Amino acid sequence: MADYPIKRILKSTNLWLLLIFIVYSIFIIIQSKLQPDGFLTSDSTHYLQMAENLLNGNGMTTINLVPEISTYFATWPIGYPALIAIASFVTGVGVFWAAKLVNILLLGLCFVLIKCLFKQRAPIVGMIFFISTFTTVFVYTWSEVPFIFGMIWLVYGIVNYVEANKIRYAFHMMFAALFLFFMRYIGLIGAGIVGLIGFYYLFSKQWRHMLTCWIAGSIPMLIAGIYLFYNYLQTGLLTGMERIPRAETASEFMIMLWQGLVAEFNTLATSSHVYVAESIIILLVGLLLFVRPRHIRALFSLNRRQFLLPGMFLFVGLVYFIAIVYMRWNAHFDPFNFRLLGPATLMLWLFFISWVTQLKQRDWARWRGFLLLVLGIAFVMNVGYNTYTSLLSPSPDYADTVNKVQETYEEIPAGSIIAFENIHARYLRPDLQYIKVHFQPYFAEKESVKALRERISPNHAAGVYLQTGPIREDRYHDSFIKLIKSARDSEDFVKLE
Repeated sequence: MADYPIKRILKSTNLWLLLIFIVYSIFIIIQSKLQPDGFLTSDSTHYLQMAENLLNGNGMTTINLVPEISTYFATWPIGYPALIAIASFVTGVGVFWAAKLVNILLLGLCFVLIKCLFKQRAPIVGMIFFISTFTTVFVYTWSEVPFIFGMIWLVYGIVNYVEANKIRYAFHMMFAALFLFFMRYIGLIGAGIVGLIGFYYLFSKQWRHMLTCWIAGSIPMLIAGIYLFYNYLQTGLLTGMERIPRAETASEFMIMLWQGLVAEFNTLATSSHVYVAESIIILLVGLLLFVRPRHIRALFSLNRRQFLLPGMFLFVGLVYFIAIVYMRWNAHFDPFNFRLLGPATLMLWLFFISWVTQLKQRDWARWRGFLLLVLGIAFVMNVGYNTYTSLLSPSPDYADTVNKVQETYEEIPAGSIIAFENIHARYLRPDLQYIKVHFQPYFAEKESVKALRERISPNHAAGVYLQTGPIREDRYHDSFIKLIKSARDSEDFVKLE
């Protein structure tokens, strides 16, 4: 009897989820500190710049030195920068670490929802975050992190509303849909999904529940419409920038999509080449070791009610996947990779794992062994090995990058305009206006130096500077390539007179 408390502790769902959460949080902090750019991209620094702007009490418009160019924040929704600003304000840390704290807190909220949905089998479900796509997404400062939480929240609200028909879960659906939109514009699908649940009740002639779902879906749509209209008033565009047609041919597009999908099935790396074969072998070995035909047949013996949770994960994931493929077909932006496809991948994994967790203990034990093998190896590679290599890396860390950027920008007077900026300058020097030189394929035409001068005139800037450095010759106008190359070896900046 003496060892009973120990066994009880080891079987504690909350303890295992907490342990996974702590390990994952340490991983995010270490990776963010040791990677030279702190896992920031251009989009990330726009979020941090806006968060800094909100903290400074300047609202959604950053410093504007060119009257004809709007600096209103409309290219992305305000939600993620607002969360970062709140975290920074409450804790007192800078926006960089506040963003990482937001990611950690959202991971914790994901685990809370997983515990609510999966009860005692939740720790195994939580381990899916060790898959390469998610260990990569959660360490970056990207709005996909809160978006993933929003998708799980939406499924939680829908499933509980369908099962219990209680009004509080309608509020969960409504606020989850609203949350999704304020994280990413594609999040408007959340309101559409809630509306589609209303059609389910329409066909089953449950009028009160139909009306509840339609109201819960319509309110986020109305708020989103007002938000987008205000964007239009401020910038002349619904989402703040011109969306140009995709650059790829239909065949190139399909190849890109296929490569992205292959990479998403890779549990050990976000690549369509590296570790793909190893991932397939691990999956097959796991199936051969633990799963027998009767355990597969057991999956199809579940009753209709037990398919609700996996069905909702699959449905939400498919809606998102169709929406993102459609958007990318019609407009040029990021290629298909773990960032764009990650939310759909998570929904697919949750569909599968919520299916097998419905099984009786005997069958579940076999699938649990399979999952422990696959996800355990993913943990070793994506968390353990990546942390080990980061600790041994001789590369400069994030602090070194920040110090270098601050030193480089000391010569730039406040109230200046900068083009070709280092991405970190956006949040380290919010007193400067950053102008994006038009380049292909993200803009219709390559912008010349003369055209840029005309676009930013008149202005009341202290000066207009181009930061020198490597430049993509296939993307930018020849006049910029010549100007940057002529000064790159001797100066950090070229001043446009």
